[in-house]
Amino acid sequence: MCMQFGVLSRLTWCEYSWDIIEPVTYFIGYGTLISMFAYYIITRQEYVYPEARDRQFLLSLYAQARKMGVDLNRHNELKDTIARLHLQLTRLHDPLDLNLPKPQL
Repeated sequence: MCMQFGVLSRLTWCEYSWDIIEPVTYFIGYGTLISMFAYYIITRQEYVYPEARDRQFLLSLYAQARKMGVDLNRHNELKDTIARLHLQLTRLHDPLDLNLPKPQL
């Protein structure tokens, strides 16, 4: 949206006049609105740039993984297991974080 505003403002004030650019901005604006609505209809998600970017990244990641024969579900399970074991090792390494009572000498 910012890039669209920058290009249209440059065309308006530097290259052409508002009389020429006004219909262009009208059609570009409504084209953007229609494409965002189409995105919402297809994905049932609001068009927010970070979410749309993440969705496209995940779609391409799963497509590339499928093409290479990588099982991403198994990969995610292994990563979760590693994270859980790392947390347990951290807790075992520092018993003071568990707030255990001091041993009697």
